[in-house]
Amino acid sequence: MMSASKFESPFLRMALCALPLAWLWWVLINDLRVEWTVNPQYGYGWAVPFFCALLLARNARFAAAKQNRKPEARSQNGLRKFLRSAFGSMVLPISLALLYLPSRLIQEANPDWRLVGWTLAIEVIGLTLWLLHLTIHDSQFTIGKFSFQFSTFVFPLCFFLVAVPWPSLVEMPIIQSLTRMDVRATTELMGWLGIPAIPHGNVIEVATGIVGIDEACSGIRSFQATLMISLFLGEWLRMTLGRRMTLVLAGFLLSLLFNLSRLMLLVWVGAHDGLATMSRWHDPAGIMILLGCFFGLWFLAHGLAARPQGTETRSQKPEALPTETSDFRLPISAGLVLSAWLVLVETGVETWYRIHESRLPAAVTWSIAWPANPTMKEVPLGIDARRVLRFDENQSRRWQADGLLWQAVFLRWEPGSVAARLTANHTPEVCLSCAGYHFTGQSGLQTLTAHGLQLPFRFYQVGDTVPPVFVAYCLWEDRAKRREFSTALLSYGNRLAPVLIGQRNAGQRSLEIALTGVNDLASAQTAVQQLLEKILFTGR
Repeated sequence: MMSASKFESPFLRMALCALPLAWLWWVLINDLRVEWTVNPQYGYGWAVPFFCALLLARNARFAAAKQNRKPEARSQNGLRKFLRSAFGSMVLPISLALLYLPSRLIQEANPDWRLVGWTLAIEVIGLTLWLLHLTIHDSQFTIGKFSFQFSTFVFPLCFFLVAVPWPSLVEMPIIQSLTRMDVRATTELMGWLGIPAIPHGNVIEVATGIVGIDEACSGIRSFQATLMISLFLGEWLRMTLGRRMTLVLAGFLLSLLFNLSRLMLLVWVGAHDGLATMSRWHDPAGIMILLGCFFGLWFLAHGLAARPQGTETRSQKPEALPTETSDFRLPISAGLVLSAWLVLVETGVETWYRIHESRLPAAVTWSIAWPANPTMKEVPLGIDARRVLRFDENQSRRWQADGLLWQAVFLRWEPGSVAARLTANHTPEVCLSCAGYHFTGQSGLQTLTAHGLQLPFRFYQVGDTVPPVFVAYCLWEDRAKRREFSTALLSYGNRLAPVLIGQRNAGQRSLEIALTGVNDLASAQTAVQQLLEKILFTGR
């Protein structure tokens, strides 16, 4: 039996207290990694944990070199007093721990919901700061050249929030405002340069065609990147609050200036050399924006952080650093209670969904085998489709056969990879309408049979194309009780409904087929029925 003295080792006690925090941070990063991977706007998120570690090491080195000062900086006194109060020491951490239960329940059914990501981030960072407060209290823990105080951890942990994707309610108005401002300014400046340009909402018309202003060109990416860089440099160079705010404002202005320059370059190239040439400049210009913003902020930050001559103080040789302070303590009881609660939450969440999922039928899966055809070409889907739909597999082909022109897109989602209602929010009724098309014909839900499978399809006739285009769409849930689907927006009610009935995404797949060369919806249905017999096979 292990004696009680064995637990006096600070490293063993630290490991026992670190277990619940390690789990919480794994859950949070695992929730955010998909957005970091599929959305270029938040691709920098992978670097943020590394930057947090750099800031932590920097603060620890600074604290060790200045250990003759007070353990806590004046800027942290308010936070420490708050954590010592009854609300900060008991009510707040208990509330955060209790909120973790509904957050995990909702996350299981809505892994792509940004609001859940923010909730988890606040809970994880709040509980981490609480445990660190109980652990370090008024002491400092020194290892070699690193001295860890409570204030050492505060900014690096809170800095992680820059990697959490903004909620759509915040992000979309900013994107729209930046886009409109960029369109107006670019159109006006191009007029001064003698290049005719006419604004139309979020696009600019020039002599060679239409220049679309997407999210990348709105400036939101450069703004978020400069915000991260400004906050990092402000802490790295240990600036005052006023100088940090000045750096953040300067970063915002730099992002606007460089993004406007990028738009002017793209419009100028598009007007002179054509839109095809402009697309080749798109990504290099974006990289130049980030480099320009980074170096501009770097030089400005060092200028703001530089002290006037005569204010330097003679550095003193630091005294020998102790390996640990005598009053360092670890809240073993708090760590064990939090660990027990996390085990209870994870077990309860998994049990809730497993019980409800046990009532679903076994998974029925199918896939596509494309027919041999010399005219068949692969049509890669764009980055935006990947970002919005978050599919795990995609196949897109275009070919001609029997006087018909076909294009088909097959998408597959692994169980639990996205919200169960996400795909119902991106049917042709939504996507084609947002692209500016309208329907002159639409069928109800039709059941087409192929290889013993009854697949639900809806057929649409796109009316403003010559020749007319007919679109067939099938959405298939692998473990559905009924083979049907309907278009549904991702409202709060549709987000929470699967949670209440214990329904996670058990695996989905969709097949969208567009064809030209037929005259009506009935003929399109017959052609699609014949095609399914050739390309569909069960399994996988």
